[in-house]
Amino acid sequence: MLLMKGSYFYDMDPYAIYRERREKTPVYWDEEHRLWAVYPYHHCQQVLSHPVTLIPPVADGELGGQALAVKKRLVRISNPPEHDLARQMALRMFRGRRHVDVGPLLARLLPPPGTPATVEWVSMVGAVLPAMHILAGYGFSDEDVELVLGQLSTVLRIMRPVENAEAARALEAAVDRVYPVADRQVATCFPGLTRETQEYAVSNLIGLLIQSHDATKGLLSLALLHLLCREKADLLASQDIGFFLSFVTEVLRYDSPVHNTRRVLTEDMTIGGVVVPAGSTVLVVVAAGNRDPQQFVRPEEFDRHRANNMTMLSFGHGMHGCIAGAYCTELTAQAMCYLFHTYKTVSLVEPEPEYEPLVNVRMVKAMHLQLI
Repeated sequence: MLLMKGSYFYDMDPYAIYRERREKTPVYWDEEHRLWAVYPYHHCQQVLSHPVTLIPPVADGELGGQALAVKKRLVRISNPPEHDLARQMALRMFRGRRHVDVGPLLARLLPPPGTPATVEWVSMVGAVLPAMHILAGYGFSDEDVELVLGQLSTVLRIMRPVENAEAARALEAAVDRVYPVADRQVATCFPGLTRETQEYAVSNLIGLLIQSHDATKGLLSLALLHLLCREKADLLASQDIGFFLSFVTEVLRYDSPVHNTRRVLTEDMTIGGVVVPAGSTVLVVVAAGNRDPQQFVRPEEFDRHRANNMTMLSFGHGMHGCIAGAYCTELTAQAMCYLFHTYKTVSLVEPEPEYEPLVNVRMVKAMHLQLI
């Protein structure tokens, strides 16, 4: 079995399955799903960085209007030649943000310290903080931030197949509300863009909100879970940002929010001695690569001092590597630092949180915290 759904995926320990595949069938043909899967680190890296591999097309269905135009410009799901301008503008947008302290944003989302309170971390912080922080970096007003956050859950679907006319209309309506607000702010922050580069900049600002939401939402929960399970909470108040950065980076390697991604081959490709034919879909299991003993010494051990944990594949590799990877890591570390420096008590209400029924990402569905 290659793909499993729901809690069964986690109950069976995906890492044990990955280890078995990596050792016995590192390049695996899954007949049921008609795709190849690769598990060793260097096989994953090879596929992600090779020029003959492309992002698979995402079905547009009946999507039209501004939503379809935005989707076509997104760096995350575009391929050359369109990808070149998309990445250029995405990087320009990302590097043009101003610094924003995460503390005041978290203070708005969480109850004040000193009084016992129970909060649901995933919905109150994980699903909101990344977008709030990015929008603040471009000077969006509180009113515009509220508008964008209100549409975000729908806009997120732009990178997924559009299944029916109802879904298409809902996505079009959400993008039509968000796009003018983003367009106005991009024009203010980046004056002098051509109409084409402005359109790519706005589209990839929306894309940045989507990518940062997906990656950082999962990381904010997994990092906190590992901190509470592996460290003494009362001692974390004395740790500096360097500790939290190294800890979060090892979480990314050891228990990545992203477990796999897909590529399509435009030419035959030899992977681990196996010739994978052109036109094949390849499932790149980056979470398996992140625990490959050929790349990481004692990979089953959690070690924030690991010398090469920055080489993990959780944010991809090659031309489609996530441009927000370092940002997600830093934002999560800053959030952890704020949390344990602000509250005297941070504890889990449930010992084992429930995960979302997804196979490509490892997302905590809900995580209740007791804060004082």
